[in-house]
Amino acid sequence: MDGTSRVVRENHQDMKTGIPFLALALVLGPIVADVQAQCEADHTIVMADYYFAPSELTIAPGETVAFVNVQGNHNVNGVTNTQTGEPWGNPVEFFLDETEGTEEGTCMGVVTFDVPGVYNFDSSLGFQAQLGMVGSITVDAFTLYDLTFQWTGDETAPQAWQSTWAMNSYCPEIMNGNDPHTVFLVSDAGVEALGDFMNLNQFDLLGMPDMQEILYYHTVPGIVMAENLVDGLSLPTVQGQEVTFAEGPNGWTINGVNIIDTDHTAFNGVIHIIDYGLAPEGLPQATVFEVVAQSPSHNLFEEALTDNFLNDDLIGQIILNDNEPAPGPFTVFAPTDAAWYTFAIENGFDGGVEELFASQYMEDILRRHIVQTPYESGEFFNGQNLNTYGGGNIQMSINGGSISAANALVTIPDLMAYNGVVHVVNEVIDFNFPAPVGTCGGWTVELYNQDTYDGWGDTQVDIFINGELAYEASTNEVALDTNGDYFPDVLGMSTFAFAVDDGDVIDFVFDYNYPGGYQAGYVVKDQNGDELFSSFSTNQDDPASVFGLQVCGEEPTCGLIEIEFVDQSQEGWIGGSMLVQQSDGPSTAINFGDFTYFESIYPFYEFRAFVPVNAGELDFFVGAPFYYSEYCGYRVYSPQGQLLVNDVNDFAPPANALDVAVCGGIPSSVEGMEDGPLVLSVYPNPARDRVFLEGIAPGKAWTAALVGLDGRTMARFNGVGASPIDLPLLAAGLYTLNVTVEGTPHALRLAID
Repeated sequence: MDGTSRVVRENHQDMKTGIPFLALALVLGPIVADVQAQCEADHTIVMADYYFAPSELTIAPGETVAFVNVQGNHNVNGVTNTQTGEPWGNPVEFFLDETEGTEEGTCMGVVTFDVPGVYNFDSSLGFQAQLGMVGSITVDAFTLYDLTFQWTGDETAPQAWQSTWAMNSYCPEIMNGNDPHTVFLVSDAGVEALGDFMNLNQFDLLGMPDMQEILYYHTVPGIVMAENLVDGLSLPTVQGQEVTFAEGPNGWTINGVNIIDTDHTAFNGVIHIIDYGLAPEGLPQATVFEVVAQSPSHNLFEEALTDNFLNDDLIGQIILNDNEPAPGPFTVFAPTDAAWYTFAIENGFDGGVEELFASQYMEDILRRHIVQTPYESGEFFNGQNLNTYGGGNIQMSINGGSISAANALVTIPDLMAYNGVVHVVNEVIDFNFPAPVGTCGGWTVELYNQDTYDGWGDTQVDIFINGELAYEASTNEVALDTNGDYFPDVLGMSTFAFAVDDGDVIDFVFDYNYPGGYQAGYVVKDQNGDELFSSFSTNQDDPASVFGLQVCGEEPTCGLIEIEFVDQSQEGWIGGSMLVQQSDGPSTAINFGDFTYFESIYPFYEFRAFVPVNAGELDFFVGAPFYYSEYCGYRVYSPQGQLLVNDVNDFAPPANALDVAVCGGIPSSVEGMEDGPLVLSVYPNPARDRVFLEGIAPGKAWTAALVGLDGRTMARFNGVGASPIDLPLLAAGLYTLNVTVEGTPHALRLAID
């Protein structure tokens, strides 16, 4: 049949007034002009005996092809494969009736191809198809896939490579198909934010089992241009649920997410860019911790998990990322805020939840609510024992349709996450509080944090009983700043209680770990609640240690002496020791080989220890440090702050100090006094802009010169008594301060930081 054949895509509604309904149709019409006019087309295929020329052709949607017969009788069959009898499966069928070719060329018809795809055809007369009279036309459209591929490497194009890759991988029928769609692609910055929220990298995000469903939720059938948006408009997605548009102060949003770039068009649709991801209802939450964090009735549970570092465990995506060395997946039994308030009062915490959360038992209580295997409600059975994350177990019970974990009734089951499941419970799971009672009751350490940055950090107090490490007390209240450094994020007090026996000797060693310590402090209280030691009374930035506290013994008649151990080698008296022997009382050993607090970030180290003593005389027996003992020294102060011993000498190991009188009397061997040899020291050391001389009696005049390691004099000073020395601006390093008092020179080593 001579005529014009058209493969079209028709709009049954104006695109500017709403969502168009698009249909495919084949229109065959009679010839309305002469043959030559009808054969005017974008492309021409000539046919002769047993061939089409060209036999393969690629065109764009909407272009026309004229079929011209120059020899023999032929037809154009785009319906059925003559050789197999099966349909060609063309996007749209087409057929041109048999004609006889002429030398001038017989126009069989013109076909307009509007629908993309591959169109196969042959001549079905006789054995022409078997003899090779077969052809194909490819209608190649500029699709959403082509559009996004064109963005690759183009810095001016939308930066949405990651979500583009996901759409092209999971939804090729949308990106490269014929039916029109509106796609909302998440920007790369939005994908990164999603990865942080999910605790996954971009590749693990791509591997999520619900990824295709999520992407379908980002896709609306039909074409929605920016100008078609209306405030409050709701449209169905390919996934099935609806999305809602709103106009806000910063522009259009979809489900509350900002639309930041619009109207990137292709043959089969349009792309808009959004700055965060969309999630259909019914999908699991990111992590079990996020389930808790998103619940308005679990604020206390979230706070407790965070304060005890368990939030880091509960965000591990061990299912989606099997290369991650993370614990889990988990079952979490989540007590409500009301349950925590009740639990605190029922267990004797008069200070309520705050006192409970400050106790040393909180981590163990929390771990009883976590199981390192995911169990949905249908997997529980009566009498089932679950091993908890703390090493104990809880027993499940099923009573009719009710499920209980130990005493706690499950009120909302099966809140799903990608790393486990959360069940809401109406009570805190029972916990047996150990009684911290020995033959002399229990002592308590109160650990205070006074600053949100320079507080405890990961510092702790090591508790030694009779020389053996028994406990490690810490606030466990730290977070990470933007640089990944630790700092505490909770102000207030934590408590640590432990049993003591009559006659025990207890040491409390401040275990310094960067960056804590500057605004941290602790108080030791006995079985009666009386204060035995407070680091806040020492008038120093860093908490000190206290050695030799007697359990249920007599109080010292003199109080606490302070020993300041000094080390300029950064080794911290490693292997060194000191025995404080009292003429009327017990001896106290300080052994630096047993503790771990001696690695310092500072080039100059000072460790302060307090020892309870009775009135009388003291002997200080020194065990020299293993390394650089010539850089080590110590000072001893009376309970009233009087300097009793000053053994801080350059290039001389610390020595014993014997017969040192405390609480009255004149120390017989104290250096730096009027009747003894003058020994000077400089403080602070290291320093930056000002130092003081120690050991010079009031009224004594002196001169000094600051000399570099190369022997050059950097500055000169003079003063009387403990006059300050204002240092010039110098490079950090070691210097020598040569001080002359009454004609006697003294060489002091000074570090400038």
